[in-house]
Formats: sequence, C-alpha cells, structure tokens
Amino acid sequence: MKLNYYLLWVEDDDSWFETTSELFKETILDYGFNPIIERKVSLDEVVVVEEIVASGLKKYDILLIDFNLKDSKSGDSIIDLLRDKDIYTDIIFYSSDKSLILESVSKHQFEGVYHSDRKEVEDKFIKVFKTTIKKVEEINSMRGLIVGETSELDALIEEHLSVYIQSPYIDSFDFNKYIDEQFFLKLESKLTFLRGCYEKEGLIGLVSHLEAIRKWELLRGILKKNKNVKDFITEFLSINASYQDEVIDVRNKFAHAKVEISEDGREVLKAQFNGNDFEFDENEFKKIREKLLTHRNALLKLRE
Repeated sequence: MKLNYYLLWVEDDDSWFETTSELFKETILDYGFNPIIERKVSLDEVVVVEEIVASGLKKYDILLIDFNLKDSKSGDSIIDLLRDKDIYTDIIFYSSDKSLILESVSKHQFEGVYHSDRKEVEDKFIKVFKTTIKKVEEINSMRGLIVGETSELDALIEEHLSVYIQSPYIDSFDFNKYIDEQFFLKLESKLTFLRGCYEKEGLIGLVSHLEAIRKWELLRGILKKNKNVKDFITEFLSINASYQDEVIDVRNKFAHAKVEISEDGREVLKAQFNGNDFEFDENEFKKIREKLLTHRNALLKLRE
C-alpha cells in the first residue's frame, strides 16, 4: 500500500505557497497519506530534459503548475514539453485568467489536464486528489482479488485433502515417507541452517530469517532493557505496543481476504482470520493507512 503522496508544485509566490500548501498537507493527511510536497519556483527548474527522459516525472502523483509564472517559460512551452515527453501524471494548471489555459490546451490538443482559477485551486486540488487516491484503492482491491482467489484455491486443495486422506486412496501413497522427507527432514534442515547462521554470525545472522512477529518481539525485548538510552524509547514502546494488531495481523488478514459485494452495492474485502470475520472498505483502508503511518513515523524517529 502506497503511503507517500508526492506533489510537484511550481509556484513563485512564497507567501501564497506557504499558506496554501499547509491546507493541501492537511487534506492529504486527513485521507491517511504522507504528504511530500516539492516546490519549484520556475518551470526552468523542472524542464531538465535528462531528468524528464529518465523518470517521466512518474514519482509524482500530481503536478500543480502556475500557468503564468514570472521570468519563466510560458504555459504553452511547458504543455509542448510535457506532450512531447509523454508525461501522463495528472496536472492542474491554474491562473488568474483561466481562459489562457483553456485556449492553450485547446490549441495544443493536450488531454488529461485539469485547469483552475487561482482562487478555486484548493477545491480543484481536493477533487483531483480524490481521483488519484481512488486509483490506489482500486489497486488494493485488485490485490485483494488476487490474494482472495489464491486463498480460495488453497481452501479447495485443503478440502480435497481432507477427503482423500480419509479414503482408500491414501493406501496407495507412502504417506509416512512423504511426511519424513518433506516435513520433518526439511524442518531439521532449516534448524541446522539457522543454528549455523547463529554460530557463524551471532544474532545478526538470524534476524533476516525471523518471522515478522519474532523480529517485533526481539526489538521490543531489547528496548525494554534499555529505556534510558534514548528519551524516545519509552514513548516508542507505547506507540509500538499495538504493532502486532495494526500491522502484522492486518497483513495476515489481507492474505486471507477476498473481494465481495456488500448488500448496499459496495465493493469490500472480507477475510476470516483466527476464527473471526473481518471486512475492509474505503474507510477501513483509511484507518489502516493512518496506523501504518503512525508506526512508520515512530520507527523512523527511533532511528534518530
């Protein structure tokens, strides 16, 4: 799930940028995303051809451009450049005279561009922003569909196994040999491998092979014994206490989820995990993103 939301903003008015960007940050945060706003004061700072050719500005979710920047390339010039370089990122052009944008876009037959009067740009941004995050949520739904389908296939295999294991068919299969070779011997082999990692490299050699929950337990165990090393550790342990429920278990729930249509026609992800039923919709996705951001920010702060 993508949590960072990148906005490239070309604006030369310092005061207006600072005031308006705070409003945009609040909007992005309200929807459970981490706002990263990069500002350029002129189009000349953006149109570094090598950079555009290499990246296509794909890093950004929205380009927000003042169409009438002082001492910079004209709006017509940037439209030509973006069209020629096949830039498909959503773009909002704004100007005190919106008719200039409409004329230029029409003249150059440039598609996929939003336009706004400067006074209405906040409202326009919110509308386009919601459109772009919808794409992210559709990707999540597709992921849920794929994961859900594979979970259903796993369930079907398990269903067949429960039948065949208790039928005469099992008599023609050397079940004991299979369990020894594919289960116990492999577990012993893995245990031997892990012991070797530990003897050779110590605990650091084991970390990459641990399950997520074991890494979490290990980190918390070490920090609990070293609360006085950093001022933030006690606060981190408090924030991080819900990590299993809000991160590890959420991931496991997603692994068992499938897309269903609710009674009111909404597309939702449903999962059964540890004997309980769970449902994920857009509101739940928002809560999950917010919690993931909280845990990530705490981990990043712990690094300082």
